[in-house]
Amino acid sequence: MMMIDKLVKRYKEALFFGSFLVLTSLGLGIYRTINEATIQSTVTEIVLSRFLEIVPLLGLGFLKLGIGFAIATIVKRLKDTGKQASESFEKAGIEGEEVKQPFYARYFVNFLVIGILIELLATLLMIAWIIVGIYDYEVASEILHILTVPLEGVGVALLIGGIAFGLATIVLNLGTQVTLLPKRLSKLVKKNKEVEDLKLQEMLPRWNIGLTVLGMIFSASGFFPFAIIRASYYGSIGSTEPVPFALIWDTVIFVGIAIMLFSISFWLLKIISWLRAQRSELGKTVSELSGEKVVPIENELKISKIVPRLAYSGLIWMLIFFFVLALINSQIPSVMGQLIKPGRAISLAILFTGIGLALLIIVINLKLTAFMLPESFSKIVTVIKGEKIDHNVNAITMSKSLKLAPMKLFWGMIVGALITLSGTLPFAILRMINTTQGNIQIADTFEHIIGPWVSTGVGLIFLMIGLFFSTIVGFVNARKAIITEGVESCVYYSVAEKK
Repeated sequence: MMMIDKLVKRYKEALFFGSFLVLTSLGLGIYRTINEATIQSTVTEIVLSRFLEIVPLLGLGFLKLGIGFAIATIVKRLKDTGKQASESFEKAGIEGEEVKQPFYARYFVNFLVIGILIELLATLLMIAWIIVGIYDYEVASEILHILTVPLEGVGVALLIGGIAFGLATIVLNLGTQVTLLPKRLSKLVKKNKEVEDLKLQEMLPRWNIGLTVLGMIFSASGFFPFAIIRASYYGSIGSTEPVPFALIWDTVIFVGIAIMLFSISFWLLKIISWLRAQRSELGKTVSELSGEKVVPIENELKISKIVPRLAYSGLIWMLIFFFVLALINSQIPSVMGQLIKPGRAISLAILFTGIGLALLIIVINLKLTAFMLPESFSKIVTVIKGEKIDHNVNAITMSKSLKLAPMKLFWGMIVGALITLSGTLPFAILRMINTTQGNIQIADTFEHIIGPWVSTGVGLIFLMIGLFFSTIVGFVNARKAIITEGVESCVYYSVAEKK
């Protein structure tokens, strides 16, 4: 356990190592494209073609690992905040309520670690495939091929699923503190107010938990059963697969990813609602205890309404357009099929844009919380001491709150989304046009660059998300210090008043 705790602290190293792998793949992709004429049908071409299939995915895996570890760091800080606040309240005779952590809250870090290990295994299989391919063992090479990408899908399921469940754990701990803290402070002052029982169902929407699990199942099913069945057909000499398994698993994996990203969008929205509730409920508590009017928190940011719209748009794009198109691919011209794989990236770009907006709003709310907490605890301490308090509160206007947003990180995500989109518009379309016109060499040029180029866009998005969470870690650390010290001060003066 201590070893995993030490790994979790290295989330920045994982982010930058993943970025290095993705950029290395882009550089090799450009080299392969420029020197296509000289390396065609050589061992170098075999190695590069296979390398550029799996290593960018490994790089993205480490980026997802870094994001997951940053989330795990946030979870730990939230748990420490709740624990230390409870210990302070116990000094005043207010018992803390234990919240049983669900399975995923206890093991989401294990999901992340197992996920990256599976992706490393997929990379080793790809290296074996390269070696076998050089010696032209066709059957064995094909078996390795058909297992590698689906196995990587299992790693993706665990990594993105681990991120989603990490966010669900944040929702659980944040919701617990937002619900209990004002009530405990009220009981501390009024002495006779009971603290209501927690309602776990209200904190964690079960439909989103189920959606996260469904996305993981979809992504992992590319390996089991589809890849296992297909491998059994290729293991028999002279046999042919009865259905296009490669097409099925590739589509199902991406549908699973879209479902998980959709669920992540709504976990982030739930975090936003709890952050707003924290300021609102604490403000009401200060007003109730002091008898003075407290200025309400600002209205919800209008951009928050865009997040669910982007989430639904991205998921629908993946489910209807490309899912259906992939299933009927055998009945449409093969040239049109060239748009399927890069076209799915449009869905990812839409989903990630919504996630970026949600992260932007979270940081704004954390900054607003940092402004409010010290003043709120100060007023409660003043009430406990029986002194007169100033009831004027400096409200932060909507225009000022928008200025608190870390726009550089968000614009970095937009750039990544545009790079991802360009894999379809114009690259994939230009590839299709040149294939139709018989310009095979030009078509191959686009063929070779699309994968590394789209991976670079997605990698930039993941890096910005990781830096967003790195920023959030700093605010959560500050929040922990303010709440623990504020509660300790309130308890100290409350106990002193009794004496």
